[in-house]
Amino acid sequence: MSRVVRDALAIAVQVGQPVLLWGNPGEGKSKMIEQVAAQLGRPCEVVVGSVREASDFAGLPVRVGDSVSFAPPRWALRCVERPDTVVFLDELTTAQPSVQAAMLRVVLEREVGDLALPPSVAFVAAANPPEASAGGDDLAPPLANRFCHLDWEAETAHWVSGLLHGWEPPRVPVVPTARA
Repeated sequence: MSRVVRDALAIAVQVGQPVLLWGNPGEGKSKMIEQVAAQLGRPCEVVVGSVREASDFAGLPVRVGDSVSFAPPRWALRCVERPDTVVFLDELTTAQPSVQAAMLRVVLEREVGDLALPPSVAFVAAANPPEASAGGDDLAPPLANRFCHLDWEAETAHWVSGLLHGWEPPRVPVVPTARA
């Protein structure tokens, strides 16, 4: 089961489909997401919702002459520098409602403040079910609707093998690029 989820995640990243990985705490969701990004040769920008403010997604208001602009945070600027970045929104259900609301525009329109992110930036989120989460709630429906939802469950045999022989991740599928 976890191989199918890993493959689906890799494909979603490559085609630009925002994806949300659900699973219990401590089952390796974060590590797996970082491994998939690395295997695809993409940087992974980890943004933890529970320690962020709405301005980390909506932009910080800055007066410019007679108007106000919304300056993006550094994580968003790094995405412009590396347009193949995987933005990993970790612990999504622990983010405050105002932060979740600010994420709506980022995930749907790829805009952070007044900065447009490249279309090749991928969004992946991870969350624990509310009943297994430390201070987590249900995900707001408007934000939930922006993601493809995948259920992650660690496989005991893979975990034991990793302990005994190392954690070599299985290869992920690569989506062919269109040729001109």
